[in-house]
Amino acid sequence: MHAEILSRRSPLSDWLLAWALALAAGGAPAQPALDTTMSRDFDEAFAAYERNHWPEAYRAMSALAERGHADAARIAVQMWRHGPKLFGQSFTASKAQVEDWTQLWGCGGDATGRACEIAMRAP
Repeated sequence: MHAEILSRRSPLSDWLLAWALALAAGGAPAQPALDTTMSRDFDEAFAAYERNHWPEAYRAMSALAERGHADAARIAVQMWRHGPKLFGQSFTASKAQVEDWTQLWGCGGDATGRACEIAMRAP
């Protein structure tokens, strides 16, 4: 699946890949093992994202973030932050949700730190 994702690159995927590499170089926090249901749900949410079905992808990613999925939280925050510029639409989230999601994927809740600064920077 990962090779398939890398073979269909777009400017957005290039940006996300650069961010992921920067995060990995900075020492991302370990993510707890995912149960098969959550893993399947993430794969479905990511498939919606890959098909450019942005509202569907955001709903699924934010729901997964609420369930504690760190990668989904990262994507939901980035979609929320960069929605108008990258996706041509805004995505809503409460301040508490954004803080919880940034905390979940290791950003300290207030989007501080190198990995978060890179991820939250306008593309």
